[in-house]
Amino acid sequence: MKPSSESSIQPITEFEHFLNRLSENDLRLLNRMVVERLKLYHKVSDLKNLAKFNLMDKVSFQHNNQYISGVVLKLNRRSVTIRATDGHRWNVAPSFLTRLR
Repeated sequence: MKPSSESSIQPITEFEHFLNRLSENDLRLLNRMVVERLKLYHKVSDLKNLAKFNLMDKVSFQHNNQYISGVVLKLNRRSVTIRATDGHRWNVAPSFLTRLR
C-alpha cells in the first residue's frame, strides 16, 4: 500500500518548533529585535539610494502623473530637496528620482 500524500499538510519546521517553545515575553523581545533589524535594512537601502545623487544633479520625478524636473539642492537623511524648474521646492525620497543627463 502507498502512503497517502496530503499536500495541504506541511511539516513543522525547526523554526516553528523554536517559536512554539517561546514565552509571550520572549516573543515580544524577538518582535522588537526583528523590527529593529528591518529598520536597519531600510536605513542602509535609503543611504544607497541617496548616494546615487550629488548636489546640482539634474533630476526628475513623477507627481500626479506629471513629470517634474529640477536640480538637487540638498541631500537630507531620507530625502532629497529639489528646486523644480518652476521654482517650487520639493522633498522627494531618492528612490523616486531619476537623474537626467
